[in-house]
Amino acid sequence: MYYLVAGYKPAGSELLAGRYRVVSTAPAVVEDRAPHLPVEPGGPLPAAARPYQRLNLFRWAVPEVHTCLTLPNAAEPCILLERGPIGEDGRPWTTLPMAWSAAGPLRQLGWLIQVVRLWDPCLQEGVAGSLLDPANIGVLGWQACLFQLHLDSATPTLAELGAAWLKCLPGLEPPLLEVVEALAAGLYPGAGVLLDALESLVACIPPSQRVKAHGDTHPGRRSNNEDCFAYEPGGGYAVVCDGMGGHDSGEVASQMALASLRADLAVLTAQPLAPAEVRRGLDTAVRRANQQILEENRRQGRSQLRQMGTTVVACCLTGALLHVAHVGDSRIYLVDRHHCEQITVDDDVANLEVSLARTTTSLVSRLSGSGNLTQALGVVSMNALQVTVQTFVLSEDCLVLLCTDGLCDGNLVERSWRSSLLPLVCGDLPSGGRSLIDLALRELGHDNITFVLLQYTVG
Repeated sequence: MYYLVAGYKPAGSELLAGRYRVVSTAPAVVEDRAPHLPVEPGGPLPAAARPYQRLNLFRWAVPEVHTCLTLPNAAEPCILLERGPIGEDGRPWTTLPMAWSAAGPLRQLGWLIQVVRLWDPCLQEGVAGSLLDPANIGVLGWQACLFQLHLDSATPTLAELGAAWLKCLPGLEPPLLEVVEALAAGLYPGAGVLLDALESLVACIPPSQRVKAHGDTHPGRRSNNEDCFAYEPGGGYAVVCDGMGGHDSGEVASQMALASLRADLAVLTAQPLAPAEVRRGLDTAVRRANQQILEENRRQGRSQLRQMGTTVVACCLTGALLHVAHVGDSRIYLVDRHHCEQITVDDDVANLEVSLARTTTSLVSRLSGSGNLTQALGVVSMNALQVTVQTFVLSEDCLVLLCTDGLCDGNLVERSWRSSLLPLVCGDLPSGGRSLIDLALRELGHDNITFVLLQYTVG
């Protein structure tokens, strides 16, 4: 296992805490020489480590803290980061400036859009200056990820971001050049307006993709199946729900949510809308489903533990833009020939504790109840419900996987994606889907197993 090092500047071949061997200093990377040993609990996270955890919602773009080491005579804390822009062999990803010229317009826009989505959250955490250095951003396929977060000494501006892009990204061409020049001139009042401008450029690129869809469900070793799914045959939308509340109740909640979302998403994808409007539509659709289940719980006199509810993951495809929404612990993965990335973050106690910078993922899993949900449709009031809606740019052949925890528990997707999902980027979905069911039954089987696959192919 390899980890990025933040804060402390290690020397070459140094052995940290008797366990982590330095294999690179630019960027600083260490190899865990004893990955079979548990991570020892430390004290409270140092100030420099907390922004990584509080940006947990953006884990596809921000590394998370693995552990913090106490080193003798170290002026700065030694923070080891996992899920950063380094490969399984410890080699860093190519930096944004180095990869820029070889990338096509869609991929370039996708990277910049991810940076802009990070701007306001990083500004709130006092680390937005980390985005001003494109060399601090590693890229692999569609994905952009920061190497480190640096605490700001002064509040950066969007104009400085534009100036950094003009300086470090070679060969900018119209119409992107005009947007970046306007950004550097201070003409964009906020990140939201800039995001709209960049996404409109994506929408102007003539669509040339083909999409195939396939889904399946299996009760596993359970007597009833509380999961359900739906998708538009052309891949315009997909929904997966995982009901809860016992026999009948979970099935009712998931089917109610599915029927409501299916109707709303069919209308949403049938009209040309700006990306921001699609996101608002997704949010509204999920909230409407929540309201219907809440009302049914009230009508039946259900309260607290007797309430029925459901998780949900949903997505819409509009050209090269993938819009995703989720509540609960069902997941969406994005798989390309480079890697497999979970682009949703489970709404559970473990991630809440991490997001509050109280602990790390490597330690929170030991806590009792860490997998308990913090929200689901039908059990959270309309005011308390937090629907996570995001948009990603698809710039190459890839596979979008929506699934319930009967397929992704125990990191099964992460452990098996090369053999089970990578062939489906260009392969036969029905036969691959049957293999997924067989894999989940063999490795897990304790829960209902449900998924939808969207095969996205660039024409």
